[in-house]
Amino acid sequence: MIEKAYTFGSTIAKKLDYFAFPRTGSHYLWACFTGLFDLVFYENEYTYLPEAIQRFEELNPLSCYSLKLRQDGVPFQPVCIEAKPNGLHGEPCPSNTPAIILIRNPHSTIYSLFKTAKDRWNYKNEESKNSIQEQYDKYREFYKAAFEISFSNKHPSLIVRYEELIGSQEPLEKIVEFIGVTPKLNCEFVRHWTDFERMTNDGKRTFYRQGDDQAWEKDPEWRDLVLGAEVGKFDEFGY
Repeated sequence: MIEKAYTFGSTIAKKLDYFAFPRTGSHYLWACFTGLFDLVFYENEYTYLPEAIQRFEELNPLSCYSLKLRQDGVPFQPVCIEAKPNGLHGEPCPSNTPAIILIRNPHSTIYSLFKTAKDRWNYKNEESKNSIQEQYDKYREFYKAAFEISFSNKHPSLIVRYEELIGSQEPLEKIVEFIGVTPKLNCEFVRHWTDFERMTNDGKRTFYRQGDDQAWEKDPEWRDLVLGAEVGKFDEFGY
């Protein structure tokens, strides 16, 4: 191993940056990464946090085991995906490294953020138009920067939409093609074990909640708050 790179014998790890706003489905996508690639990374201050460890309690052990397997004949091919190049959620910034950008419907994202904060972290702050507006503004600024990177054509990037990711194996195939290595498990197998209901345990979950992009629409109180906040349109991001 050398600084800022991983080497295994003569093999140098493929290196990528990764950008995603909180609650866009990063941990779901990383489960997919686990099944597809030989992930390598430097330990950091977030690696052994109790919060990070407790998340696995909501996952199906059989799914976690299955995603660590390898098909016969697939060589070890290290892939280093830097999930926090500028902090825990990595504010998008230009670099010479290829980047994967995960995006999700802003309404589903912000709703999930508030609900998880209440259910998991016991935040007592009441939802308000101002606090909701602030999160939408942060989302908008985050993806403006991310899309600027994507459309600049200065280095390769791939936009992955959460809604498509949970719907079929096609996004996984695009990710594999983008990274350019043979997946250790085929996309169909990984898609099977990352089916949201199959991947998670039964019962109440506070981190891997529902994976439902329509949940916010079924909450009339929340829907009224969002409409009252005048959060604007997100056509530029495809929503």
